[in-house]
Amino acid sequence: MNSRHVDEGWRLQLGKALRFEGTVDLVGVGNPIRGDDAVGLEVVSRLRSAHGSSPRGIKIHPAEQMPERLLSKLASTSDRVIVFDAVEASLPPGAIVCRSLGDAKHGFFATHNVPLKLIPGLGPRLADFYVVGVQPESLEVTEGISDAAAEAVDGIADFFAEWLEEGR
Repeated sequence: MNSRHVDEGWRLQLGKALRFEGTVDLVGVGNPIRGDDAVGLEVVSRLRSAHGSSPRGIKIHPAEQMPERLLSKLASTSDRVIVFDAVEASLPPGAIVCRSLGDAKHGFFATHNVPLKLIPGLGPRLADFYVVGVQPESLEVTEGISDAAAEAVDGIADFFAEWLEEGR
């Protein structure tokens, strides 16, 4: 079975998150030398390669160093923020999940030291911040992501290509 198809609910949740009028910032979070932790960076790299850094007014940001600063800034400047990252969701490697930070328990992130809910400025904006997470196979020190994570990146990139073609 294709790992990204374990739960296609992420597509529905993300589609709902993107149905609104306003600015959208896409943020890739991760560490490029910790295996699948780089998945968020891979997503934004792929989106930027295919669509540029601001397709149709959407801003795409890699956040390798101190993502907390960028996210805190976006809390006051963006209408909607979508964060891509590796998340511990107790699912098979490569599975994709999407949640509003307002709905996420315990900050949602188990692969980072600071839960996103605790970033200054995000508190009143949690419902406008979404996480598209990929269950990592490995967070060991190594360059490159696993095949399962790469397949998830393909699925996320395909979703955004379709969304942009539909006329965001």
